[in-house]
Parts: sequence; C-alpha cells; structure tokens
Amino acid sequence: MDTDSILLCTDGKSHSRRAEEWAFRLASEFRASLTVLHVRDIFLKQFYNEIYAQGRREYLEHVDAELVREAEAVKAHINKCCLANDISCDFRVRYGDPLNEILDEVKKGGYDLVVVGGKKLRGIRAFRSWNLPVRLSSKLVDRSILIVRETEP
Repeated sequence: MDTDSILLCTDGKSHSRRAEEWAFRLASEFRASLTVLHVRDIFLKQFYNEIYAQGRREYLEHVDAELVREAEAVKAHINKCCLANDISCDFRVRYGDPLNEILDEVKKGGYDLVVVGGKKLRGIRAFRSWNLPVRLSSKLVDRSILIVRETEP
C-alpha cells in the first residue's frame, strides 16, 4: 500500500473514535501526512433560521457558539491523540454540509486515503439516515475510503 496522505473525517462523536484510531495507526505505520477535517454542520442553524427568523438572534448566536465550542473540543482531543501517537496532523474546520465539504477537501487535497467512522444503523434509523459514509463512497470512486464501523457496546 502506497499511502502518502490521509484525510480523517471526524465529528468527535463515539462512532468516529475507532476511525480516529485507525487513521493514527495508518499514518504512523506508513509515515503518511495526516489531515483531520471537522465539519461544522449548519443543518440545525438553517432549520432554526427558517422557523425562528424573527426575534431569535440570541438563539442563533448560541447555536453558532456551540458549533465553535464543539470544533474546539474535537481539536483538543485530536491534538491529545496525536501527542500520544507521536504524530502530527493538520487540523481543519469547515462550515457547511458535511458531504460537500468533505468532497471539496478531497478534491483540493488529493488524499490517497479517506478515513471516516460509521454508525451501526438498524431499522428506522437506517431508513431515515443520510448515511454519510455510504454517500461518500459512492462519490469517491477514484479514491480509497476506509469506513470504520462502531462496535457493539
């Protein structure tokens, strides 16, 4: 396997933790450059923007502040993991639809491997899910993608 650059996509949630472990291990093993991408998903803000368009500026500011806080927490976690694994990474934050932002980053970065975590989806959750890893794999046909599923508790 010839891997020079890896893109790890993480939202900081539990289903992304195993993907993070794999990305750190692969970056270390292959001495590959690692870029970590966290996308601040604007879905909630857009949703509440439409519903509370008038007189709810405080709420929208709160949502923005929470998205920033979440990104900072993810960055702190990633930095701690990089130190523990004796590797460095380039941490990037984008703001928008996760699928579009990841695809744009892959296009600009020319990564050899994209690593993403996936939730175990069953029943109605599978039906209603946007299933980002599957959507990514259908769009990244010219790229290697590693989807790391969460394990049973």
